[in-house]
Amino acid sequence: MKRVEKPKTWEKTRAPQVYRHVRTGIYYVRGYVNGKDVWRSLSTDVFSVAQPKAKDVLADMYKPRKAESALASGMATFGDAAHVYEERLKANPKIKASTLEYRQKTIEALYRWWPGLKETKLRVVSDRACPDWAKKFRAHYHATRYNNTVDTLRHILTIGVERGVIYDNPAATINKAKVTGRKLELPKKEEFAKLLKAIEKSGAWCARDCADLVRFLAYSGCRINEAAHVTWKDVDGKKGVIWINGNPETGTKNGEIRPVPMIKPMRELLGKLSADPRQPRNAKRQGKGYVLTVTECREALETACEKIGIPRLTHHDLRHLFATQCIESGIDIPTVSRWLGHKDGGALAMRTYGHLRDEHSQAMAAKVEF
Repeated sequence: MKRVEKPKTWEKTRAPQVYRHVRTGIYYVRGYVNGKDVWRSLSTDVFSVAQPKAKDVLADMYKPRKAESALASGMATFGDAAHVYEERLKANPKIKASTLEYRQKTIEALYRWWPGLKETKLRVVSDRACPDWAKKFRAHYHATRYNNTVDTLRHILTIGVERGVIYDNPAATINKAKVTGRKLELPKKEEFAKLLKAIEKSGAWCARDCADLVRFLAYSGCRINEAAHVTWKDVDGKKGVIWINGNPETGTKNGEIRPVPMIKPMRELLGKLSADPRQPRNAKRQGKGYVLTVTECREALETACEKIGIPRLTHHDLRHLFATQCIESGIDIPTVSRWLGHKDGGALAMRTYGHLRDEHSQAMAAKVEF
């Protein structure tokens, strides 16, 4: 009986550790990490593209090994310790993807506000340099973001203490900021229009995209992570709603699907975006049908606010702006609360926006005549 050979799944290439998937034609790189066989897609069926890309993917794959080796030798940089910290977060099943992303952003903020920190040897980071960084950083960030970034700095330096690279944590003496409720200072209608214009005219490559993200947040009341993961499949024009998906990693905070009504400005925005589709620069987001091409616009917001002379706004302030506009338009707080995705029947919204209801009520009462 003649033996029937199984069709090949993988085909070797002339590039080390690069294989071609026979059925799809997509190239993959194969590595060995912690004794495990690891395959990573190179997301291309063009060998000339796959070959140089494989080097970058392999370098990223072996970063943990390199970082661990540097720590063991006592010559680790802050970047090496930061990479080990990230790997610990990824390995922790209790850490959500959104939490990991947030911590990664605090690391990026550390590098941005502390030039050269990534390449600095751990044993050179001093207890004088840490407070100097903290003073500069605190002047530009809200207390909560500041405190969380300080925590990230401490966690990373603690890895150096654990491995005997440094004796004490030089960030231990940094004082945390007191977190207080910030008074909501939201833009009026004409100020919001000026804000959008300032963002669009900024000259940045993502100016239009950032302005559209600001509009989407203000017209929907979505959290920034929710808005970033809305796809065109979630837009139901017939029912007039946008479905915010229930995946807590990429969607709602409580893991439940909720509909957000499409108010008139949102319909106009979605019409404009569908008529002029744009692809995200981030390769991981390309081809997935996301409505928005950028996932954050913090710097664009801050710069525009400063330019037109209004109080600084955050992503979350645009959620407050949506709720405020709804309540001032006469929509009851329990309904607004459901649109925001609150599960407390409106208790939080009452504490946050109750004064608006009182002001609206008084304004309406002033119109009553006998």
